[in-house]
Amino acid sequence: MLHTGALIVDYGPAFRGEAVRSDAGIVCVVPGQDQARDAARPVMRELIQRLGGNCDYCRGCPLGTRV
Repeated sequence: MLHTGALIVDYGPAFRGEAVRSDAGIVCVVPGQDQARDAARPVMRELIQRLGGNCDYCRGCPLGTRV
């Protein structure tokens, strides 16, 4: 099953997110707090790009939304 959204979680202010490649594509875990998302956005987008992904594709994700 392929999902085109992110799993929004709250692992505290030190968590910057994670992205891993799986058989079905890329799985992204994105911080839920607005401030953490803003700080993590460029780092996470770069990580996903290195995995071969494109954040502009996932419109339901805070990383896929242009600011």
